[in-house]
Amino acid sequence: MIPDRIMRKIERCMALSHSSNANEAGIALRQAQQLMQRYGLNEQDITLASVTDHMASAQAGKVPPRYLNALATLVMKAFGAQAIYLATPQIRGTQIRWIGQWQFLGTDGASQVTAYAYEVLQRQLIRDRKAYQSGLNRRIKRSTRIRRGDAYAEAWVAGARESIVPVELSPAATEALEAYAERQHGELCSLSSRQRGQLRHHDYQAVHQGYDAGRQVRLHDAIQTPEREALGHG
Repeated sequence: MIPDRIMRKIERCMALSHSSNANEAGIALRQAQQLMQRYGLNEQDITLASVTDHMASAQAGKVPPRYLNALATLVMKAFGAQAIYLATPQIRGTQIRWIGQWQFLGTDGASQVTAYAYEVLQRQLIRDRKAYQSGLNRRIKRSTRIRRGDAYAEAWVAGARESIVPVELSPAATEALEAYAERQHGELCSLSSRQRGQLRHHDYQAVHQGYDAGRQVRLHDAIQTPEREALGHG
């Protein structure tokens, strides 16, 4: 086990190796290389040590609806993280209830802010979806109400996506996140999210309303709230 102080020292040296001062950069790089050689480390090991993970409740079961999958994808791209969906069974008598969570992986604190942003936006999305459904004609079928609610929510996420600029991960960071995920979970399979029925002609009003509502969302504004204190409890 490599002491944390050694890992932090190597990280600082690697950061200084990109200094505009050529002499300072050269010294820092040599120090980093010497420490890495002494402890049998490579560059990916250093990056991997900076990976953290934070969990966020998905408010879903074994398989998440497609709009929550889209929301997780939106925030992970916005903050340069990766997301893994985990569902845990809870057995009560003869009944099995699945509890879904997102595990966000990132470097330099990205996992923490991504998980927090997801929880903030998920609350807003679910609240807006319910408000939309409450305005529908009470005589429509439950399946129609759910389908239109999902259509509204998916369009909401599409609208919110317009205001983000994706963070491009470096190849080294991407490899580190993948290695971290494999170390924790082994080989992962693709997530198949849930969709309730194909859209019909009258459902497109839900799409338009959801998209317009989502365009009002500003991701970075959403996390600049007093709730930021919750970051310490993630």
